Amino acid sequence: MVTYIATLLARPGHELEVSRFYQELEPLMREAKGFHGRNVYRARPGTVEAEVRRVTPAAELAAHPRHDDGPQGVQFVIVEKWDSVADRIAFSRGASKARSAQLFPHLLPAHSHEVYEDVTTPE
Repeated sequence: MVTYIATLLARPGHELEVSRFYQELEPLMREAKGFHGRNVYRARPGTVEAEVRRVTPAAELAAHPRHDDGPQGVQFVIVEKWDSVADRIAFSRGASKARSAQLFPHLLPAHSHEVYEDVTTPE
């Protein structure tokens, strides 16, 4: 079994359309050869920063320079389980390819997608 992870950024104000796209894709995925399950996560922008600012003393915050947060948008992380890389590619070239044009207008260019291995514990 392989773990496929995709990250993408929804254009500001388009996060509901991206959420809906992935929710509507679920029935097609359940029918796909080799598919075992998926989780789709949508970021809650600013949540962690607000909490850090709430609990960190002002002097400590001042000692740390601000950093560039990168492109604006709402990040999505999609984690899927498949029998093989070939099954995932077959799905993206088939059923999901026809629907991708519906998604693209809602995304910023920054994205990633790859198969990952779990290295949480040493072998």
